[in-house]
Amino acid sequence: MNQNSTQKITTLSLRLLALAICIALIAEGRAADAFPGTEAGATSLVKEFVKPGADHAALSKQLRPTTADYAAVFEPDIAAKVEALYGPAWDAGQLVVAPKPGQSEVKLFSTTSDEMKSWTGTAAEFAGGWKQVAAKLKPGLKVYRFKFVEPGKDLGMAFDGLIYVNGNWRIFPKPWRAMEKS
Repeated sequence: MNQNSTQKITTLSLRLLALAICIALIAEGRAADAFPGTEAGATSLVKEFVKPGADHAALSKQLRPTTADYAAVFEPDIAAKVEALYGPAWDAGQLVVAPKPGQSEVKLFSTTSDEMKSWTGTAAEFAGGWKQVAAKLKPGLKVYRFKFVEPGKDLGMAFDGLIYVNGNWRIFPKPWRAMEKS
């Protein structure tokens, strides 16, 4: 191959790489548009899990926090512990949000990290373990709890710790377990 052919191949490769990056960024932007960091966005996201044929593992994988997400939600002394505790479970595909058969409806609750710290407002709708970790939450966060239920029922599969952080929805299930391991 001559030098001119090599340059053309390199240029084409770089253009294809740039195109792939643009497509990925557009797709990410559309996901953020579909599920904005609002209660309506949280509701729309969670309803994806009860759609017929939903790929629960793939949907759950999108909720995996990054190191920056843990740092944005928790004080430094606990952020690394929560990530270390749940990292292996995420890696093994064990953290999957899914309804049980027949659970086709969603109930959503929210509170703020500030309400959790004082256990006021709607904080009591959350698992009691949140009291243990509340002091380690950064201020100003909105935390969601949701349940998958059968039509007309109130009890069902419950999940909490859904937070919109760094432009994405992430889930932080039972973070108090990291404190118990300390």
